[in-house]
This record gives sequence, C-alpha cells and structure tokens, in this order.
Amino acid sequence: MYTLNNAVFWVGTGFMFISFITAVLIPKSSRPYMKRFFLYPLLALLVSINSICGRILLLYPSNLFFNIQSYLFLVDLFFWCCFFSVILNNKKDSDKIKALFIITFFVAVYLLFFNKVDKRNLHIGALSAICKTVFCVFFFYKLFKNLYYQNILKEPVFWIVTGLIFSSSLLLPFYGLNSYIKAQFPPLISSNIFSVSNMLIIIMHLFFMKAYLCTIQVHKA
Repeated sequence: MYTLNNAVFWVGTGFMFISFITAVLIPKSSRPYMKRFFLYPLLALLVSINSICGRILLLYPSNLFFNIQSYLFLVDLFFWCCFFSVILNNKKDSDKIKALFIITFFVAVYLLFFNKVDKRNLHIGALSAICKTVFCVFFFYKLFKNLYYQNILKEPVFWIVTGLIFSSSLLLPFYGLNSYIKAQFPPLISSNIFSVSNMLIIIMHLFFMKAYLCTIQVHKA
C-alpha cells in the first residue's frame, strides 16, 4: 500500500549502511574530527533498525518504539554537540555550543519523562532539529567571519555541516505538521508525504559521502 514510502525507507537504510562502512574505512589522520564520525551513521542505522522492528514485528510495543526513538534523538544531539565542540577553533565558541546543548537536553528530558503527550519522539525530534540548525548557523557564521580554511569546498567539515543543516532545517516542518498531515490526508497520501523526510536524510548522507571523498583527497595530498 505504501510502496513509495517503503522503497525510500529501505533505500535510506542502505545509504546509511554504506555511509557507516565508508566512514570506518576512510583515512582519518589528516582531519582528527573524522576519527569518530563513523558513530553517526552507526547511530542512524540504529534508528532504522528500530523503525524496521516497528514495521515488521507485530508484537513490538509502540511505546517502546517511540521511547527508543526519543533516546536515540538525544544521543544524536549529544554527538553533534561533541562534533561542533571539536571543529570550532576556540574554547569560548565550544562553550556556547555546550550551553545550548545542555538547555536543549534538559527540555528534551522534561518532554520525555514529565510531559505526558503522545508521540513524544516527534517533539524531541523537532527540538533536536532546531538545536542542530542553530549549531550549523553558528558554525557558518564563524567560518565565513574568520575564514578558517583556504578552500572550504575541499574541507570535509564543510560538506558535513552543509548536509546537516539541509536535513535538520527541512525536517523540522515534518515533525511539526505530523498530526495535521495525518488528519487532513488519507493514509496512502500522508505516508508518501512523509517519505520526503526519508529522502532528505538520504541527501544528507550523500553530502557526508562527499566529505569522505574530500578526506581521501586530503590524505593523498
């Protein structure tokens, strides 16, 4: 019934797997921030595995699915906090990233444990998307103000942050309009609309693969 949505979902899972394998295998000595970047596609794979369990296993409790997704959103946000803290060139900027993360984290914990709302993972996902978008905007502001790199198009970090801001900023409406879309459209149409969100994630991983290619080129140089 939901052919497009299912196709995009499985293609996206395949992209995450390829992204994970590539991130593990690429040389990392030239860019220290790439040493642990393989953890992000691994985290994305865990999100996909949880989604697969929710789709296939009839006895998989929906509450467990939503809670695991929420926890993974928090781990995702923690990863990006660490990543931006590393790539920013001074402690003051890193402290600003950490402060925003701490505020967002506690709000997310409140939503997860103390606010009794349905589908808390959507609220936490939206909060995480806002925070990551702010991380990216702050990085680009610092990047173009201070010109850290001679040729940013050859820098892996540029493509990573570009992919992240592309996905996080465009995913935000899908989190916010989830209930509205499901209420206004038949299940087949709403499911296919949400397939766009998975397409955005696929495009993000394509940006990451460009970053991997840049890492290889820098290593050879």
